[in-house]
Amino acid sequence: MNFSENLRLAWSCVRANKMRSILTMLGIIIGISAVITISTIGSSLRETIQKTFSDLTGTNQLAIAWMDPTYEYAEESPTFTLQDMYDYKNAFTGMVSAVNMDNAIGNGTYDGKTNKANLQVVASTEGYCMSYNYKMVYGRDVNIEDSFGNKKVCVVNEEFVKYGLDGMDNPIGQKLEINVEDKIITAYIIGVYKQTKTQMADMSQKSVEDKDKVTTVIIPMQLGWETLETPEDERCFSMFYFFNEAGVDTEKLMNNTKSYFERRIKNETKYELIVQSLEQQLGMINTVLDVITVAISVIAAISLIVGGIGVMNIMLVSVVERTKEIGIRKALGAKNKVIEMQFLVEAVMICAIGGILGILLGLLNGGVISFFVKYLVQSSEKYSMLTVVVRPPMVAILVSFLFSTIVGIVFGLYPARRAARLSPIDALRYE
Repeated sequence: MNFSENLRLAWSCVRANKMRSILTMLGIIIGISAVITISTIGSSLRETIQKTFSDLTGTNQLAIAWMDPTYEYAEESPTFTLQDMYDYKNAFTGMVSAVNMDNAIGNGTYDGKTNKANLQVVASTEGYCMSYNYKMVYGRDVNIEDSFGNKKVCVVNEEFVKYGLDGMDNPIGQKLEINVEDKIITAYIIGVYKQTKTQMADMSQKSVEDKDKVTTVIIPMQLGWETLETPEDERCFSMFYFFNEAGVDTEKLMNNTKSYFERRIKNETKYELIVQSLEQQLGMINTVLDVITVAISVIAAISLIVGGIGVMNIMLVSVVERTKEIGIRKALGAKNKVIEMQFLVEAVMICAIGGILGILLGLLNGGVISFFVKYLVQSSEKYSMLTVVVRPPMVAILVSFLFSTIVGIVFGLYPARRAARLSPIDALRYE
């Protein structure tokens, strides 16, 4: 008997006992669907985090910081001055596009002709818009040269231009006088940036009209220090961000950056210089999610063992029911291997069908849960910054189907061998 005949015979046996076959498959279906559901949620969560990071920050962003051995920020660690950052950028011309660190100055207001605009003032070295993935509409972003030149300039939001400046066509060069905590910051607009709806999501402003919402205005770091009257010895940073140019080897840049600062900054303390990329940060998050997903999937897969025991039980019952049939086939010359293969194929078919149904059910469950979460996120202004991605795990699907087939082989082998070893005489005399 060839394999196709075994398949046909196995299918006829499954169809002849529909209810029993379905109940037998139930353990396999539940186990596989649980694994696929969990894997789909885990995979979708991982993709959501990556896509959200990509939308809200620059993907080529790297960070450098002094940390103690416990990897916590410390107040007494070595620091980076504005001059250190400027020299570093020039030393790595063609490799580094911007060096960024920002500092919140405070909330303020601007009295326009027809409307009073609410503002959040942030001081930045440079690359602020790049770090948050904002798009420049007019002009340019603040750069580190503005601080060294002590320039009174700023970059404003497109929404501020619309409501605070009455939709001015070209606000470049416009003078602003911003009232921040009883201090007046005078600056001239050199750029206008635009935020997406996702980037503008803020629960605290959910019920606020667009014209009254707080937008961010960016000023040079030096102007921010002067506004806050920061002492000279405190005008430094324990860390900063930098951005690599397109096509630059990130790993090589990180190693060269670490070597550069270790040579220039004297460090007689226990602190260590850490250089890390956004990809590495995401990698650590993904590793944790993968471990959790695999651990829960393994727990869910335990139900497959229960399903396999159910398959073995039913196959043993089937062997008993078909004892006389086995005796007749052996009397007609069927070999043990033929009988064994017949029952083994039937067990594998039951598990394979259960695996397919479990995969479909798992994909349906994972898809429904993920799309429901996506709907809630999109309808909530608090979480609308998340970019939800639904991503079924193809590897988990293939592994699950393969595993269900293996379960059929493992738990169907004993009943198949028992059937094959029946004595023809005893089988024919069985009532």
